[in-house]
Parts: sequence; structure tokens; C-alpha cells
Amino acid sequence: MASTISDAADLDNPEVVEVSLMIVGDSISHGSSGDWTWRYRFWKHLTAQGLDVDFVGPHKTLDNIRTEESGDGDNTYADPGFDRDHAAKWGQPYLVAKTTIREYVQTHRPDFVLVLLGINDLVWYGTTPDEFEANLREFIANARAGHHSVRLILGTILETARATEDFVFAKLVSKCNDRIRAVAAELRRPISPIEVADTAVEFVAAEHTWDDTHPNPNGEVRIAAAFADVLAQRFQIGAMYPRPYPVLDSIRPEAKAPIHIDTAQDAGLAV
Repeated sequence: MASTISDAADLDNPEVVEVSLMIVGDSISHGSSGDWTWRYRFWKHLTAQGLDVDFVGPHKTLDNIRTEESGDGDNTYADPGFDRDHAAKWGQPYLVAKTTIREYVQTHRPDFVLVLLGINDLVWYGTTPDEFEANLREFIANARAGHHSVRLILGTILETARATEDFVFAKLVSKCNDRIRAVAAELRRPISPIEVADTAVEFVAAEHTWDDTHPNPNGEVRIAAAFADVLAQRFQIGAMYPRPYPVLDSIRPEAKAPIHIDTAQDAGLAV
């Protein structure tokens, strides 16, 4: 029997919680009409091991990619039967997320903040590596201001079709991913550890996206696996994601038509 939104509402508020996690991201984590999302794959993996996890955050829905508006409360998950709470927003860059993360951490009190951001900073805002690093440092400081012992897991920027065709852009992505790794190593603290989930390592745009940017089901699995592996290896929570990966069916094309694209306005900034 297929899950319903009513069933999912119960999963959003578990009675027993061993660990709470907040996923902060952009459209790659937010998802859009017809998606399962990597959040779904991640939750399924953790709960299959008997872990009592609670995803937390201010949002529950997808973006309706068939309208011009962003963040318009779409509930057409391929399967809503998981904890849908999140803090991802279509079009969001670190530039914006750094201004909201303190409040989100204060309000939702996650044990872990899992972050997958960065592509919008580079595509829409022309952010340099130095500016990218400054925004990342401010994001981390503000997350810790929300709770001094919050644990952070930072994802690396995924490959997109543009990076395979534009050498200069590919170098920019690589430099910013290096900054993520370096900042995490520098700012890691015993009371507030920071680890890197190298989401970019196993993600290939030509195979793991449905539109050259956003993950298809096989891409979702690889993102979920990168975060699950860090939880298992560095924090002894759960197990590593099993390999080899399953080969999953693609997204229904009718769920995605017509399509709007990320814009700077989607993230709440006028440019």
C-alpha cells in the first residue's frame, strides 16, 4: 500500500528520538515535483538499521517545478512515507543560508546539521573562492551561535553538466570544494566537530541527474551514501551505505513539465 501525506505526518514527529538531523540545502536537497529526494534515501537507510532518527527543520514540502514560483508547497513526493522535515530551499546559496542558520539551530536544536550548498553561490552570484570561504566560515560560526555543540557535516559541490563542458567553471568548483575541506579541518572542535561528506566523489552529472544538475534516483542514493558513510565512520551512528548501489528507475517525465529554473530571486535576493 502506498504511503499517504497523513501517514507521513506521523513520521515527521517520532515519539522516540536517538539522533536529530537538519538538512540544509538548495534545490538538490529540497527536491521538486515527483522526486523521492536524497532525504528519503537517507532516512530509509538509517531507519532500516533500527535507528530512531528525527529530521528537523522549518519545511516539509517540495518545490512545484511546473510553476514560476519557488517553494510553493508541493506535496507530490514519489513516496511521502518518511520524515520530510528539512531546511532546504530552491536556489539557496551559502550567502543566504548563513543569515538563517542561527535561528534554525536555536529553534530546532538538531544534533547534526548536514549541509549541501554552494552551486548557487557560483552560478548565480559570481562568488570567488575567497568570498565562498568567508560565507562558509560565517555559516559555521552562526550555526554554533545557535548551539555551541552542534555537529556539522559539509557536503562538497556536485558535478553538473556545465562543469564537464566549462574548464574554468570546473576549476572554480574544485577550488571551492578544497576550501570546504580546509575550513572543516581548521575549524573542527572536540565539542563541535565538523566533517566532510565528499558527495562529489561518486556523483557523475551525465548519469546521476535528470536535467544536468538535479539528482535522479541514482544520484539521490549517492548523496545519501556520502552522508551516511560519514555518520557511520566518524560518529559511529548507523552503518555505511551498502554497495554496490541499486540501479533505480528514473523520474516520471510528466512530473517535471513544464520546468522553471533556479534564479537569484528564488533564494530571496534581488539582483
